[in-house]
Amino acid sequence: MSQMDQRSGFEALIGDLLSEEGSGARRSELPDGTLIYQPGDKVFDLYYIHSGQIRIYQTGPEDSARLIEILGPNDWFGVEALTPQRLATSRAIAVSRTAVTSIPAEQVLNLLARQPAVALELVRQLAAKLQTAREDAGRLVFDDCNSRLVQTLLRFSRTAAATPQEGGSVMLHITHRQLAQAVGAARETVSLALTQLRQQNLLRTGRNRLLFNPDALKAFGQRTEGAEPVVD
Repeated sequence: MSQMDQRSGFEALIGDLLSEEGSGARRSELPDGTLIYQPGDKVFDLYYIHSGQIRIYQTGPEDSARLIEILGPNDWFGVEALTPQRLATSRAIAVSRTAVTSIPAEQVLNLLARQPAVALELVRQLAAKLQTAREDAGRLVFDDCNSRLVQTLLRFSRTAAATPQEGGSVMLHITHRQLAQAVGAARETVSLALTQLRQQNLLRTGRNRLLFNPDALKAFGQRTEGAEPVVD
């Protein structure tokens, strides 16, 4: 199934739910900074993003947090609603004005039982999320800070936080603090690593934004894989 078919399938699913009387599906416009749920909250709905951006954080002690996902149009979140406990283990926040449809998980499961093709795609996407989470956890243990930074930049270059530019480059809208949260390192360490990439003409920095070519950065990461880390 192509990416276009995947999106069409989920858009059709949302359309069916919205048209069903008593489905409980609701479309909302969320202002910038809206907290949708946080650890400890009960989550009963799945959320489908029509426009805008949602960022998902894993929280820790003393209000620490790690940015684990940047989501945009045609993405969905709220997987906790599908678990028996329905207890949030992450924090979901709207970035900029964001339009979402929230759908009770029970209604989604009922409809999926009647649409096996869409159900299969949902399983595939859940499996992909799990695989990504495992790979990300592995990098925290086995990779140095520079390698994690490069992989994080590449991953975020394919999200709603990135805007395509001329020549195959992207403009990634993110602060050093947020990037450090995603990499799992101190902000000062990440800032130093960004400076080193900038000195090698692999990226340019601005206020809350980074400009780079993902292909060039990927090639750099492959060349330096296994080399002695510059920043620990």
